[in-house]
Amino acid sequence: MRALEESRLVTLTGVGGVGKTRLALRVVREVRARFPGGVRLVELSSVRRPESLREAIRSAIGEREAGGVRRSLLVLDNCEHLVESAGPLVDELISGTPGLRVMVTSRRVLGAVGESAYQVEPLPIDGSADGSAGGQPEAVTLFADRAAGLMPGFVPTPEVALLCRRLDGIPLAIELAATRLRTMSFDQIMGRIDDRFSLLSGFARTPVRRHRTLRMAIGWSHELCEPEERMLWARLSVFSGDFDLPAARTVCAGPAAAGGVPEAEDVLSRLVDRSIVQRVVSGRVVRYRMLDTVREYGGEWLRRLGLEGETRRRHRDHYLALARRFDREWFGPSQMDWHDRMIRELPNLRAALDFSFADPAEQARGVEMAARLAYFWIACGFVCDGRRYLSAALSHLPDVPPGEGVNRALWVGAWLADVQGDLDQANDLATECMSRSFAVLDRASAGWATACCATTGLRWGYLPEALGMYERARRTHEEGGDLGAGLATALVGEAYVLARLGRREEAMARLRRHRSLCDSLGDIWMRSSGDWVRGFIELEEGDAASAARFFRASLRAKHLLGDSLGMTTAVSALAAAAARSRDMERAARLLGVSELIELSFGLRVSISPPDDVREATEDLARSALGADDFTAAFQRGRAMDVEAAVAYALEPPSPVPAGTDGTDGAARTED
Repeated sequence: MRALEESRLVTLTGVGGVGKTRLALRVVREVRARFPGGVRLVELSSVRRPESLREAIRSAIGEREAGGVRRSLLVLDNCEHLVESAGPLVDELISGTPGLRVMVTSRRVLGAVGESAYQVEPLPIDGSADGSAGGQPEAVTLFADRAAGLMPGFVPTPEVALLCRRLDGIPLAIELAATRLRTMSFDQIMGRIDDRFSLLSGFARTPVRRHRTLRMAIGWSHELCEPEERMLWARLSVFSGDFDLPAARTVCAGPAAAGGVPEAEDVLSRLVDRSIVQRVVSGRVVRYRMLDTVREYGGEWLRRLGLEGETRRRHRDHYLALARRFDREWFGPSQMDWHDRMIRELPNLRAALDFSFADPAEQARGVEMAARLAYFWIACGFVCDGRRYLSAALSHLPDVPPGEGVNRALWVGAWLADVQGDLDQANDLATECMSRSFAVLDRASAGWATACCATTGLRWGYLPEALGMYERARRTHEEGGDLGAGLATALVGEAYVLARLGRREEAMARLRRHRSLCDSLGDIWMRSSGDWVRGFIELEEGDAASAARFFRASLRAKHLLGDSLGMTTAVSALAAAAARSRDMERAARLLGVSELIELSFGLRVSISPPDDVREATEDLARSALGADDFTAAFQRGRAMDVEAAVAYALEPPSPVPAGTDGTDGAARTED
């Protein structure tokens, strides 16, 4: 309505079935009184020829009103197939009729002078699906209204919101799904949602024939596209989530004779204009996406053309190249940029891996890709994803030629198993990797595997043996010239075990070298592990306040990257610092926060080192508070939202009033 006040031509654009006509009619009801010259609606779905368009408009507004000055509104509905002729005609009408305003519904803009385009989005699908205080999303309300007409007393459940989300919030799709309740149960509808075009083949009550089924609505957009636009639509269907322009070029561009899309960038812009592809802008980043319904339609055409395998292979190769570059550049100054980029690309990384492991001919690439993403799985909070894909990779190792790719998969699988507390598998995989890697002088893999064996031994309590393994890992990386993340991991592990053994000066020497290495390369991930070890040393020397400062520094960086193991380890250490400062309620609550993070990210509870320090903290807090108060504080931490819990852990604690901690009142604080 504001757009109509500011512009004489407003075009409502959007994908088929999204509700452009519905919105236009709602606007008409709201603004009718503002147009004393009247409101005229022209339905153009049956108009095929340009000369017929002029006749239809003249018939609607009348010859006498053309050129009039009274304020009036003309609505042109379903104009996408007449855009080339409608634009100049509307220009002519507006310039010759001072009081006229025009509202158009179309899947693409007219390109007329002074046109204001308004993108009609799908119905909101977020919010409570049960009508509770949070409010019911519009998509759920629409489904519930239609369902109640067929099943009086229908009450939406949370599963209705899931259905609406799977249908992209498209009103036509939601209404068609609701009509299926005549013959199907809701569970049956959900069971067939992956075949939405077959499921939603019933007819909606609409005068526009091509809007009566979901396939017809999307198919009309397809019919209006040029051949190269249809080809790009089909090829873009292999992307999951959103994608950037370089990815679209790599996957889709090529000579038309080979099924490629020449000038893919220009064709992509035209698909955006046609509301097939959506442009998504976040800060300086521009990406593109298709609704799942539109993507599925394109995927059907890709299969019919016999191009799905080749296109998915190009998609996988693009993201494999990205994974290789990520692996090379992660340990450096662009760490946060890589973190943000790979989070955005996660749906496409998953799609590329799934394709690789589904085809025996592609499995070697899948093994490499899963292993190249090691730092992403571990440092960015996707341990469960990583473990799943590395398990798939390891199951295919007999079919993959031996070499560095296999060795890398073994050590990455070992580290992921260790993070999830599967120490036996971690040790077995790391031991196998050491044997293979040393045999072929693959020192990088050998160093990582040796460090993993050291970490497993550390968790089992074999400190002298763990120290020897960390030292061996460090020397292996040094001899191989691998002076990056592998060496940093060995150094920080060595420093920690030395500190546990009471060899402080040696531990500090390793930490200084570790910090210098991280700073010289611009790394923050491994540097934060060094902060944690420094905090442990301070804690062992009785300076809880200094220890807490280092633990908080570690937590900030781990949280920034999403390193779930690092986060829970830092929070557990902060609990120990709180207990040493005699803030027992805070210590208990932080232990609950630590468990919350472990469970939220799929870690194994109580595997974070040092377990004996953690257990001592729990014993101290439980003894001071009593079992009931300890449990209550612990549960308060465990019940928090993860972000709120981390914010709480990062807060410097308040001074503890004397006598409120279950001790003698000689309270200390961290800061």
